[in-house]
Amino acid sequence: MHCHILPGVDDGARDMEQSMRMIRTAYESGIRNFILTPHYKEGRHNASVSTICGRMEEVRREAAKRGMEVSLYAGNEILYSGEIAERLEEGRALTLAGSRYVLIEFFPAHPFSYIRNALDELGGMGYEPILAHAERYECLLQNWENVKELKGLNVGIQINAASITGALGFGVKRFAHRLLKERLADYVGTDAHDDGRRSPDVRKCLSQLYRRYDPAYADAVCFGNAMKIINDKKQG
Repeated sequence: MHCHILPGVDDGARDMEQSMRMIRTAYESGIRNFILTPHYKEGRHNASVSTICGRMEEVRREAAKRGMEVSLYAGNEILYSGEIAERLEEGRALTLAGSRYVLIEFFPAHPFSYIRNALDELGGMGYEPILAHAERYECLLQNWENVKELKGLNVGIQINAASITGALGFGVKRFAHRLLKERLADYVGTDAHDDGRRSPDVRKCLSQLYRRYDPAYADAVCFGNAMKIINDKKQG
């Protein structure tokens, strides 16, 4: 539900061949449904909706040719700005899989008040905001109560698979596992950008999740909650 597999649209896959290698890796990890989330940043060059949808269909056809029948859904990972609500209403920025769910990111040093108010505003407009890679934000790493406050606003919390396995350091890993232990995480995403260091190989992550946590919860954060996005159903 968070990946940069579409070729040539952002800092993710460079071309179709790299995109296919990424899908192959994800496919071998058990992933069959992909919500594709190229970056949307106000004031930058962003792939248009028509480009995203056209490229998505090219990827689907190429994957099928190579024996991988996958379901692909369009979305964006949106860097929050004051214009984002308007861009969503205009259809220039995408929700996830045509649902009410919106994947939002911020700069790591943004103050908590800015993040909280932005996500609360989107929720008040009828969207279901999901905070991308929650383990990156200093205001959350430094104050656990801020995480609980976001959950009280019905904000979805997404963490990256690599953070769970420790690829981003012990502090991030500890924070990610605390989110999981207290069942404050809602989604595990790959945030895959390539077929190397940031690949969509989630096998190690899945092994840890199913070994350390209740299998029903692991199912939810890895698969079930993401399917609720695709079906535009309320979480919980």
